[in-house]
Amino acid sequence: MRRTLCTATLLWVGVLALAGESVQDPFRWPVPEGWNHETIPFPLEFAKDLPYSGVEELRFSPGMFVPDQDGYWSYAFLWWLDGKPALGAGELEDGLRRYFAGLITAVAKDKGFTIDPARFAASIHAVPGTPVKLGHPVQVLAGTVDTYDGFKTGKPLVLNVEAWVWDCGAKRAALVLASPKSLESPIWKSLRQRRDELACHRAAPR
Repeated sequence: MRRTLCTATLLWVGVLALAGESVQDPFRWPVPEGWNHETIPFPLEFAKDLPYSGVEELRFSPGMFVPDQDGYWSYAFLWWLDGKPALGAGELEDGLRRYFAGLITAVAKDKGFTIDPARFAASIHAVPGTPVKLGHPVQVLAGTVDTYDGFKTGKPLVLNVEAWVWDCGAKRAALVLASPKSLESPIWKSLRQRRDELACHRAAPR
């Protein structure tokens, strides 16, 4: 009996230790029903020239790779970065160009699609205003990315993008929403819900 109690106690200590670790998780981002997710550490295998350290966390909408679906190529991804690298309009523009060029070039090669490397481009600008997310001032950026659907069709694709950049403790977060659909399309309501669901540490009171 005593051995059983000791074993149970040790198990609960382990559970509580894990719970304590979860409290310290740098961010929380639920995965809605029907959405898929992925976590990739930096440096990204397909874009090693991106000079970041941290992780990329992704949320893929239903129908992400089905051309006739509302969620086609519509997803959200978070760059959770160490060292607070500069991520203004110019840096994000260059980063997104490298990101999509690396990703699509790698995938298209496996799929046998022919792509023009010169097509990859991004145009990003700052959006006036400074919203606040859980007490953190946010820099808002928006624009477009010229890329390809390297997964299914091999055809050129123009993505509309919105990005929020803010600091959470020692980390810099860049949350990007992307879709070929117009910003008035219903899918953008879902994408912005993903943005709003992401939670990290609150800013320390002044």
